[in-house]
Amino acid sequence: MNAHDWCASALHEERIAQALWDLADPTPTRVRTILNDLGYVDERIHDLRQSGATTRFLLDLRDKGGRLCLEGSAAGENTVVDKCVAPATGPFTPGERKQ
Repeated sequence: MNAHDWCASALHEERIAQALWDLADPTPTRVRTILNDLGYVDERIHDLRQSGATTRFLLDLRDKGGRLCLEGSAAGENTVVDKCVAPATGPFTPGERKQ
């Protein structure tokens, strides 16, 4: 992950987490709507699925050769959004999370 991706990840993580924290019933439809309202297009939202009271998703944020992606779980106050790494080119497939 390059320096641009590393820096941008923190901004995206915080912005998305704040928007999802107050979501009482985080269904896939409601999570997609919030992500869309934040400016993330459907083509960048992947693997949106519900497991119990949590909705998980991946977000492809690759830009200009970057490898940034985000892995999220929307669960009200237990919402977590964290960076991951995707291939710089080709189809979106998330790799290991980078701390």
